[in-house]
Amino acid sequence: MRKIFVVALVLLVSGALFAQNNNYGLSIAGIKLTRKGIEHPFTLSADGGFNLAIDCSEDTGNVDIVFVLDTTGSMAGVIAMAVSHINEFADTMESTGYDYRLGIVTYGDGFNFPHGLDPTPYVDTFHAWVSPIGSGGGGDAPEEALDAIMAAVDSIHWRPGALKVIILITDACFCKNTSTCIDCHSAWDPDTVAKRLLDEGFMLFTVTRTSPWNSGCTGITTTDCYNWYHDIAESTGGSWYLLGSSFSSIYRSMVDYLGIYQTIEGYVANNTPYTIDTMYAFLDPGTCITITYGDNPMMRFNIPPGDTAHFLWRVDYITGCTGAGGCFTLSASADSYSVGAPGCMYIPHCWCTPTVAENIWPETGVWSACNPQEIRIGIYDDDAGVDANTIEMIVNGIHHALPGDTLMFFANDTLTFTPPVDFFSSGDSVFYKLIEANDLGGCTLSTPVSSWFRVDLDPPQFSANYPADWEILGSTPESIKINIVDLHSGVDPSKAGFVVNGSDTHYLGSPGVTYSGGVLRFSPRGIYNWTKGDTIKICAIAADRVRPEYCGPNQSEFCWNFTVDYLYLYFVDTIVNPGDTIRYTLFCDDPYRFRITNFELAIAYNPSVVTINDILTTGTAAQGFSVSWDTSGGLLRIVGTGTERMPHNIKFIDLLVQARNDAVGGSFTPMIIRNAVLNRGYIGYYKDDGTILLRWHQVQWMHHLIFTGYAKDGGYLEQTALTIGCANAATNGYDPAIDLLILPPPPTKTEAYLAINDPAHPAITRLGMDFRNTYDIPQTWTVVTVEEPGSLYWDPKGWPDGLITLNYIIDMKAESIYHYSANETLYITYSQPDVGFGTIEFCSQWNLLSMPTIITSPSWAGPFEEILAGPFQYDARTKRFYNITIPTGGYGFWLYTTASGTYTIGGVPIDSISIPIYRGWNLVGSVARTARFETNPPGLILPGAVYGWDCSSGTYFIADPDSIIPGKGYWILSSGDGILKIKPR
Repeated sequence: MRKIFVVALVLLVSGALFAQNNNYGLSIAGIKLTRKGIEHPFTLSADGGFNLAIDCSEDTGNVDIVFVLDTTGSMAGVIAMAVSHINEFADTMESTGYDYRLGIVTYGDGFNFPHGLDPTPYVDTFHAWVSPIGSGGGGDAPEEALDAIMAAVDSIHWRPGALKVIILITDACFCKNTSTCIDCHSAWDPDTVAKRLLDEGFMLFTVTRTSPWNSGCTGITTTDCYNWYHDIAESTGGSWYLLGSSFSSIYRSMVDYLGIYQTIEGYVANNTPYTIDTMYAFLDPGTCITITYGDNPMMRFNIPPGDTAHFLWRVDYITGCTGAGGCFTLSASADSYSVGAPGCMYIPHCWCTPTVAENIWPETGVWSACNPQEIRIGIYDDDAGVDANTIEMIVNGIHHALPGDTLMFFANDTLTFTPPVDFFSSGDSVFYKLIEANDLGGCTLSTPVSSWFRVDLDPPQFSANYPADWEILGSTPESIKINIVDLHSGVDPSKAGFVVNGSDTHYLGSPGVTYSGGVLRFSPRGIYNWTKGDTIKICAIAADRVRPEYCGPNQSEFCWNFTVDYLYLYFVDTIVNPGDTIRYTLFCDDPYRFRITNFELAIAYNPSVVTINDILTTGTAAQGFSVSWDTSGGLLRIVGTGTERMPHNIKFIDLLVQARNDAVGGSFTPMIIRNAVLNRGYIGYYKDDGTILLRWHQVQWMHHLIFTGYAKDGGYLEQTALTIGCANAATNGYDPAIDLLILPPPPTKTEAYLAINDPAHPAITRLGMDFRNTYDIPQTWTVVTVEEPGSLYWDPKGWPDGLITLNYIIDMKAESIYHYSANETLYITYSQPDVGFGTIEFCSQWNLLSMPTIITSPSWAGPFEEILAGPFQYDARTKRFYNITIPTGGYGFWLYTTASGTYTIGGVPIDSISIPIYRGWNLVGSVARTARFETNPPGLILPGAVYGWDCSSGTYFIADPDSIIPGKGYWILSSGDGILKIKPR
């Protein structure tokens, strides 16, 4: 670059005001001006005056810059940002002509360490010093900033004559020598440090918080600490900056301060043979010179013989000032000696006004997604105008110049550099510098302009999503997560989020959304309650940090699906013989996909019907699990834990179940899965309960029937007892050794007998005891009553397993009396029909139900804990409800339950049944299959007079008499007495 130099004429002041050539006493040994890092010594003339002229060269001099960094835990991000702009800072220093050196001192919790005593001119070396620096500690708030500053002052090898610059970066207050904090070991107080900096010509720049972290043990308030950081920086010619500001802008501002820092230094020699206790120096400036720092007069103490005292004042000088305004007098005195000398200086305005330039676009250090990214630099000249043909710039080491370069265009004071598409790649750092731009008069560029930006054309990338694509879960997941990384500008957390099923968007800050360590998480529980069969589509969205004005942000989306499918647990209804031991399996669909490693089961059962002998895991899905169990209170509780998840299997676990020998034949126990906790509740389930039903016992038995007739003249006749039963040795005919004949009784005794027709014994037609065989069931006994009506009594207990009915209707296990008419023939039937299952469905309120089976066990409700009230049947004759123990087949009943569900009823399925009905309302039931109502005589049910009950709404509805639902009860309105037949449709 061509430079213009103009030598300025200096007005010399002749004659010494005081003797200069006397070698005894005091003498002015020299005066110098330091400006822009260059020492300018004044020239001593023959008559004792000192003179200085500065030319128009734009060159600058030496500057040593030492960073003093607080490395406590809270400073990690700040240090990284400060260091990230060092390259740009160094480029600016170089472009403005400074011969710079960089050094560093770190401190934290009492450790001060200069990284190399000699500052380095190489940015790469400086980065090598800085890159391993970590951060940590600092929990007590104040740090030893004063000691670190003085470590820089006293330990660094500052170049003679160079501007000495210290940049302090901290977020905490300083310790001082009187602080009582546990980690404060300072040897300095702030006043002494300030005086040293000022007296020795250091420029201090401070970058701090407005409220530095502090503790009461420092002995200084937070406000006073901030004021010291602020005031000492300005007092030394530097400046204070807010921590968090752009380091790019901070560094540019610092360069401007370097250009206006000026000092006048005087050197006074002690030519006496003894030590001078106190020497005074006084600078008397002209009107164009202002002292900005330095005592005046200034004192120095204990100057040995032959030694020289140094005095320094920081000054401002009005450029272009001529005459006496730019002159000063330096005088000194000690004891009876004094000396003085005049000095004048002149720094002219240059006639050649250079072109000036500034970076316009892009901003320094930004990330850009523009492809291509245009570069614009403003170039200005106020007098002759810019000569476009002299413009030269360097972009990433490649030289570009006008005229001729098609990528460059200059118009309206703006140089535009437009690279082709894909000229830069993602991750590139693009450095560019305007190195030449003359004006039409030949004046050169005042200062080269450099800047840089970074290229990011790629959106964030996704990986490691959970749940995996199309993974099957057993419940709403505890968290949904995905790794998001952006290799260049970084992920913008404010734009990261999840879109659920294409409609609901959850960004960072929404409930349940976090972003940490590159992982975006969403906790859907409490927000969503996904259940079996749900398929959920998740889309993760993210954007990087490229600003919109730089074609950003780069955005991306990643979508996947997962499903919720609960584990199906179920028992199978089973019929067993009394006394049998069976392996009763809790089945499941494949549990492997749910990764089940622990479970808890609660299974309700009727301990009067079966006992649980063991829990078996061999060959089941719980194979390899440690299992514990107990059966207290008729509730089987099982706890299982495995080191590996359950394998593929359709068997969850096996119960070793024994049917009790003392249980009534035809009795049953529901096996109700009360609760299943799978993987501590993170896996849902649905279930079907099962039932274990016992077949009939085959036993020998006998039962007595007591007949009491009514006398014609009032009162009762004597009782007659008949006996029926089954025995292994009996036959269906007359057995002389077993059966007993009965003869016509006397007139005062009730006459009734068991009729028999045995071709082998034609004379035997009446029996008082009739046993039948046990292997030919069903059996029917015919009982004949004569002349008088009466009542038949029996004990409903003690009958054998099976059904005992009177006249095919009356359940003799449920009733105990029957009133017969004169000459009535009664039929008692004993049968053991095949046992089976039926179901009833119920709601959590009043239910109108009926039994699909004939109940043969008094404990039919067993573990059916949901019953709160009932069952209640209705007597159509008395028009009243009454509580019953076992619901009667063919009749309806009311039941109040606290839960909803389906209940399996064991017993003898009712295929069809006939029951008496009476004039008015009757509460009737159904059978095991869809059925229809018929009456005898026909037409007793009035049209539209059949009502069912909707338990979900709690209302009646008109039912179809030709479509009667199993397990449901109905109100019917009968026009008279008769028989209701409930038949399969």
